[in-house]
Amino acid sequence: MNIWVEWWKIPNTTSGSHAQMSKNETIYTPDPKDIQRRFFDNYTKANKYAQHMNTEGYYATVKEDRSL
Repeated sequence: MNIWVEWWKIPNTTSGSHAQMSKNETIYTPDPKDIQRRFFDNYTKANKYAQHMNTEGYYATVKEDRSL
């Protein structure tokens, strides 16, 4: 079983006013070459790293492949 974290930079879509929403948010799908990956040996380390990347302004997810 492999465990890895994928992260990419979240584009800034804020406008000058915090009181009104200028447009509806769309789901951002990054270019595959912009996605960075790091592999881990256990899930807790991967989760901690993903949380750290989220606080740094990135969108991070923990992924794993399950063998049968």
